[in-house]
Amino acid sequence: MSSYFISVGEPSGDLLGAELVAAPQEQRPNLHCFGIAGPQLRKQEVEELAGIEELSVMGFVEVIKHITYLKKLEDRLLMEIDRRRPDFAILVDYPGFNMRLAEFLKVRNIPVIQFVAPQLWAWGEGRTKRLREVTDLVMGIMPFEREFFKERDVNFTYVGTPQVDRAKKAQSRPSSFLFEDGKPCVGFFPGSRNSELAKMLPLALKVREQLRQDYGDKVQFAISVAPSITLEKVLAIVSEDEGAQLSPLDSDLVVRVGDTSFVRGESLDLMASVSSALVTSGTATLECALTACPLCVTYKMNPLSFQIAKRVIRLPYVSLVNLVADRELIKEFIQEFTLAEVAKELAELALPGEKRSHSLKGLSELHDLVQGDLANRAAQTVLNFIDERRVAIQNSNR
Repeated sequence: MSSYFISVGEPSGDLLGAELVAAPQEQRPNLHCFGIAGPQLRKQEVEELAGIEELSVMGFVEVIKHITYLKKLEDRLLMEIDRRRPDFAILVDYPGFNMRLAEFLKVRNIPVIQFVAPQLWAWGEGRTKRLREVTDLVMGIMPFEREFFKERDVNFTYVGTPQVDRAKKAQSRPSSFLFEDGKPCVGFFPGSRNSELAKMLPLALKVREQLRQDYGDKVQFAISVAPSITLEKVLAIVSEDEGAQLSPLDSDLVVRVGDTSFVRGESLDLMASVSSALVTSGTATLECALTACPLCVTYKMNPLSFQIAKRVIRLPYVSLVNLVADRELIKEFIQEFTLAEVAKELAELALPGEKRSHSLKGLSELHDLVQGDLANRAAQTVLNFIDERRVAIQNSNR
């Protein structure tokens, strides 16, 4: 039986890895997969050598313990790899850990496929040489990466964008978020990390107040609460009166307080339901755009961090939407802006008019630039790569 090794390091990679593992089962039912797994890969009956939970604790220990733990985990994995000799390895995202693992795999002549390209186009162009040396194939999920990696002689293939399929599913699902009928809804998506929430939720609440002042009761609101965010974190930021009514949020999907729906999880469905959205920069911007929801992006950093980032990251835009479109498809409010500017943009995107129509037209064009069916495309790319490699080895041995 043929086998391959897989390594994921966080929930997003676990989901991508699980979709990839499931895709080729009909074509190659005898492929056995083992490696580092999370909940989604476990559902695919991947043989687990280690769990992503083991990697998640590494940021909370002292540096020396971190290194020691990492070395022990690597040794454990490599011992099994040496014993089993997999036909190839798929490393999903998580470049800090996976690139080091790739070096060990290459020394053992095990073909390495990196699924999700490291964002070297943003911050690490000098590391493309290492990526080229330790991988045999890089499968990327953003179309604009093709030119960057091809110019640097990395064997790169764009296999599709996961947000395409996820947004399509969200648009087709019925949803109920306790909205007032007939009134446009402005959605706020302040991020899924506690550090993002601490910065971006207060900003969202201030923009909401500005919208109330400028547009009265013409709009209503929705605030997305990620599953990873505790109710206590939200309560520490919202007003005392509003917080008192949010206490059921731990168990309830939607809580309506005045003119605002607080929604736990279901962020994609919420994006597909609101009239416009303010989104923290990240993959959520592309998800929102692909659900055909007009949006703008906002992000604030520590002033010193922002100055450092400006010197390290040399990109014309910060949002994936604009990077994919290669033009300003959506407005970016980064670091320096006024609440009135953001509120005006959100209102004009939500209310019927020229601004909203123009935005919807631009977002529809985005679908022509990205591909869906990611899991099947990626799986077929892997199988083709392995078959071609096997034929090349056979020919060289004749």
